[in-house]
Amino acid sequence: MPASGFGAADPPFLNYAGGPDRSGTDPAPPRGPVPSTERLSAETTMITSQPPPPPLSAYQRVVSDDIDVLHDAVEPFAVGHDLQARHPGARLDGHVNALGVGAVNLVWVRYGGDGVIVDAPPTEGHFALCSPMAPMDLEYRDTRSRGTIDASHILSHDEPMRMVPDPARGCLIIATSTGRLADHLAGHLGREHAPPLRFLRTGETALTPSSIVERTWRYVCDVLDDATASGGLHPIAERTLEESLLTAILLGVPNTATESLAEAPSPAPHRLAGVIRDWVEAHHHQPVGVTDIAAAAGISVRQLQAICQDQWGMTPTRLLRGVRLDHARDALIGALPGPRTITDVAEAAGYLHMSRFAAHYRQRFGETPTQTLRQNAASQ
Repeated sequence: MPASGFGAADPPFLNYAGGPDRSGTDPAPPRGPVPSTERLSAETTMITSQPPPPPLSAYQRVVSDDIDVLHDAVEPFAVGHDLQARHPGARLDGHVNALGVGAVNLVWVRYGGDGVIVDAPPTEGHFALCSPMAPMDLEYRDTRSRGTIDASHILSHDEPMRMVPDPARGCLIIATSTGRLADHLAGHLGREHAPPLRFLRTGETALTPSSIVERTWRYVCDVLDDATASGGLHPIAERTLEESLLTAILLGVPNTATESLAEAPSPAPHRLAGVIRDWVEAHHHQPVGVTDIAAAAGISVRQLQAICQDQWGMTPTRLLRGVRLDHARDALIGALPGPRTITDVAEAAGYLHMSRFAAHYRQRFGETPTQTLRQNAASQ
């Protein structure tokens, strides 16, 4: 993602938990017979060949061999479509995982068996992007244009399509309204965009490589799968993930606003820096994002980015995150230790990953949340 960030989430931190033994003693020799090189190789191959779990495993909606049940589970999260079995009467083995993140829906579906044929009408006022987990055949029904894809692909605004997803690996669908994307675009540009926002076929030029879309949805799915599903999404975290997905779509999918997105922003008065900082301090506890900060200051997201970079050497996302971390520290200093104290404070700051919260916290304050809590308890 470009340095501007456009409100998107930062890439995940890599947490190294291993390392050499620093105890000063040699490790004990293995007990029992030493496996042969061939056996170790076979066991390693068997472990590494295991397929990764599907996206959104914590948000399973249905497991069924009934094509109608699978269709009805997918449709509320995607767009209107029809299904037909590739071989009528053949048994399916379908799974549907789905979740709404703000105005963006994520749904992973595999149909199993011999697979299905998906007929999708024109999406019109909706946006839908399909990311196959394995090569997928598709056809534009009016022009009879056919092909096989293995990367994210836009469903057509104005032409019906037919797709045959891999029955075992399935595909992930990202769906939202074009209106929500247009609102996000207006916040970035600081004005309504004309002509109406339309997404172009894959192959046209986007502002950034299309891989940004897949990297973003995979990151979002990983965060969601690692979260405690029973507690639901904290509104702050939900808003952050939603903005990340909307941003990636606008940047990585060619559309009628691509040229406008590439334009340099008009300068904004730096006297607004104080207004920006005060507003963030007053609203950090609410599910606000970068577009909300820009709107409150009466400027575009790009102007906001320029001010934050010039004034504080950081993106608006990091400014908001820093204020939330400062208040998280205040909360830990005043809290009593308990089994969920740190978790509750992290969630209030918009974090789903406890390890990510700990990494950002230590980076800012030079100690872990646990150390802060223990120091407070010892001083009382």
